[in-house]
This record gives sequence, C-alpha cells and structure tokens, in this order.
Amino acid sequence: MGTYYIAIEAHDPEGQASMPEGAIYGGEARFFVLQAEDLADALMVLSNSVVVNGLRLDRILHAGAVEAFDDEVVPFEVDIDEMVAAAQGSGEICVSEAHPFEPDETDGSGSGVFACCIDACDPEWADEDEGTYAGHYQLAVIKSETATEALQMLVGAFEAEGIILVALEGLVDAEAFPFDGYEFEFEEEDAISDVLDEGGILLSNAYAYGPQEPRRLDS
Repeated sequence: MGTYYIAIEAHDPEGQASMPEGAIYGGEARFFVLQAEDLADALMVLSNSVVVNGLRLDRILHAGAVEAFDDEVVPFEVDIDEMVAAAQGSGEICVSEAHPFEPDETDGSGSGVFACCIDACDPEWADEDEGTYAGHYQLAVIKSETATEALQMLVGAFEAEGIILVALEGLVDAEAFPFDGYEFEFEEEDAISDVLDEGGILLSNAYAYGPQEPRRLDS
C-alpha cells in the first residue's frame, strides 16, 4: 500500500449556498489523501467517492505519491503531514475543506475531449533501457463527455498495457488545457479533431527520464 494525494475541482449542486452574497458558484477545489495499491487504484477510489457524495468531477489538478508532493501544485494551503497521518491512521480518505470559486470562462465549454499530462513507467521500456530509464512524460487526449469517464478510460488503457501511472496533471476539458506549456507533439496534425472522429485515446511522443533526474510534469 502507498499513500497518494489528489487535488481536484468539482461541482456541488448545493454549492451556491457556500458563496458570499452576490457571488456566483462555479465549482470548488478539494485536496484528498488516501491509501491505495497504486495511483491508478487511488484515482478510481477517489472518483467513485466523488460520485457517491453527489459531486461532479470536473478536473484533476494534480495527483501522485505524497513523497513527491510539491505545495506549488495546488492553489491553496494544505497540511500534507497532518492529512497523511490521518489517512494512514484511519485507513480512510482524508479531505480538505472545500475552496469554492466563481465561474472561469477559460475552463472550456464542453469540447467532448479531455487532455492531461502523465508521468508513467513502462516496464518493457525499463527492461530495454536498463539503468537509464526510470519513467517518461506524455500527453494524452481522450474522447469523453466527463472527467470521470476520461479518467476511467485512461486508467483502463494503461492497466491493459501494463504501464504504471506515477503522477497525473491537468485532466481537464481540452479547451482549457495549456498545450503551449508543454514540449510534446502528436503524430496527428490535429489530435483533438482526430480523437473526436475516431474515439478512444491518443498519446503524444514521450520524454524519458533517468533514475537520478528530478521529475517535473510541466515543461
């Protein structure tokens, strides 16, 4: 078992009640810490919990092992040590308070495609480049109407290939994804249009890193 953090944006149907007078509810950010077999398992457990609690998952800001947590990846303060202790002590999901926000026109209008950046480890690649490969970064675009479905598709596809998810950043409507902030390329000239036409998942080229190199998802 490992301990993982997941920062998300979600929508609560009752969220308007938490807003100051005159403000409009656009969603809320939350931070979770939980124990799981691996990150893929943690993501599935968390996404199911969000649904069970009547929320809609809109975005995954960042997710990974707590040992690799950087407080710059979330836009609010969290006491990671306290949350880790609570999650490990109880065996349950530890969640921060909600941080509501107003609507943002840059969040995308529902393109039918989600995009994210992944940090992953391919055991076959590791065998081929033993000692020099520890993992790789890659972008993914996924045809899906919801973040929950996109996440399920991504996790399922990687599990089917035996690829281990190490970290995940920015699972969000493709209209809101900062493609220009990453130095990746897709074989397809217009990956978003292609995945809309063909369905499924399209992956960019991958950048490998070695055992001693610091891991950063952004460029």
